[in-house]
Amino acid sequence: MRARQRFERAADYIACLYSGLEDSIFKLIINALKDGDYKHVDQADVVMWQAQQLQKIGRLNQDAVKLMAKVDGLSEDAVKDLIKFHGMKIINEIDGQLERATKQSQPLSADVTNKLDALADQTWTDLQNNVNESLVTRNYQHSAVTRAYRQILTESTIATVSGATSHEDAVKHALYKAVDQGLPTRLVDKAGHNWSIEGYTRMVTTTTVNRTYNDLRLQRMQDFDMHLAVMSSHPNSRPACAPIQGHVVNLVPSGDPNYDPKYDSIYNHGYGEPSGTLGINCRHVLYPYVPGLSTNHQPQYDPDEAIKNGKLVQAQRARERAIRDAKKRLKAAEELGDEEMINRTKTLVRARQSKMRDFIKDTNAGHKTPILTRDYDRERIN
Repeated sequence: MRARQRFERAADYIACLYSGLEDSIFKLIINALKDGDYKHVDQADVVMWQAQQLQKIGRLNQDAVKLMAKVDGLSEDAVKDLIKFHGMKIINEIDGQLERATKQSQPLSADVTNKLDALADQTWTDLQNNVNESLVTRNYQHSAVTRAYRQILTESTIATVSGATSHEDAVKHALYKAVDQGLPTRLVDKAGHNWSIEGYTRMVTTTTVNRTYNDLRLQRMQDFDMHLAVMSSHPNSRPACAPIQGHVVNLVPSGDPNYDPKYDSIYNHGYGEPSGTLGINCRHVLYPYVPGLSTNHQPQYDPDEAIKNGKLVQAQRARERAIRDAKKRLKAAEELGDEEMINRTKTLVRARQSKMRDFIKDTNAGHKTPILTRDYDRERIN
């Protein structure tokens, strides 16, 4: 197994820990609602019931803090050590490739160790500021637990007072809505979207793996005074990568003294931008290239076709998220003992899985090499 794959598995474990923590916190909320006998509340006493349930906020937050303290692997030392450990594995792997290509070795530069330290620090800062402090805060009124719990109470009370539905149905509807949204972080993007804890941690861990892998490899190539690389190629690609994948590329911009005009540059294709070459979720790899010695064995794909296939992969990822979302709702319904929702959601899960099978089958029809592959791990929840 390559260094990147090992790092991906380790990083995914961190994301799974946060996802499991989120599930456990929703279980706390569900138990609090059940203890409050929400099924036997009517329009006349719902406001009093809400006031009584709000008094549980302190205890809910204390229990959430205890849950997080029990999770092994989410401390600052654990997160940073994991990144640095796998970062060194990446360095060892690229050094082996560079030494075989150049017949020489180079000591680790201060730049590469500084990059690794900075990546570890940034990852921890992102998780600490936007996730951990949303869960563990002395100001309970602003915690993710309180925000989700208060939202459920407020929405169910309003629906009951208005007479639109029974209190039991109102609580269930508000709860499932909160589960679908996930526990909120402090982060709101430019579009006004509030990231959930699970969604944000998966984005952070994926970005960390990609940045660590690519930044360390590129820095070591620079340490070896190498400025050309062969870019890996895939049947599916983002628009920024499609024209240059499978080709030799410059690792420096066109104005650099080491620029080779025979080849395109990654800087001409959005390198350094989230949607550009080697950006967020980009899985391309740059292999050291020595003119006259190295050989490009990468398969060639039509750029337009690769971009089209890339959109199909994105569609598959959306279907995977939909399956996970349905499974989360099913889990909440089971905790709540809602037989009607359990049956409905089981049917929904099966329907979405069936649509996934048909989507992959139809997409791959007529192609010698499959464009899409079913990845059941991406459909799992903890």
